[in-house]
Amino acid sequence: MKSLELDISRFIHAIEDAAETVADAAKRGMHDALDEWKAESVDVAPIDKSTLRRSIHVGEISGDGANLTGEVVANAIESNKGRRFNYAYYLHEVAPGKGINTRTPGTTLKFLDQPAEKHGDKWLRKIEAEIESELKRKGW
Repeated sequence: MKSLELDISRFIHAIEDAAETVADAAKRGMHDALDEWKAESVDVAPIDKSTLRRSIHVGEISGDGANLTGEVVANAIESNKGRRFNYAYYLHEVAPGKGINTRTPGTTLKFLDQPAEKHGDKWLRKIEAEIESELKRKGW
C-alpha cells in the first residue's frame, strides 16, 4: 500500500500571518499618504505669520486591520482682544462661507480639503501598492 503525506503547515502559517502583513503594510502606506497630505496642505495654506502652516500636522492613525483612519489637522490658536480662537478652523470652515478669499496666489482656505480631493485616489493607490508589495515580499 502506498500513501501520500502532505504537510501544509507552512501554507497555513502564511495564511495566518497574511492579515498582520496586510495591516502592517496598510499602516505604513497610510503614514506615507498622510505625510504627503500634510506637505500638500502646508503648500496651499494661506500665509499670514506662518502660524497656520506650522500648525498643520499628521494626527494619529487609529483602528486596526482593514479599518484604519488617519488625519491631517491644523490648530492655529490666535489671540484676538484677549480671547483665544482657532484661526485654522476659522479659515477652513467659516471664512469660505463669508466670501473671504486668500491674498496669496496658489493658496486656498480649504487647505486640508483641496489636497485630499486632488490626490486622495493617488494616495489610496499607493497604500494598495504598499500592501501588494509587502505580500509579494512575503511570497504571495
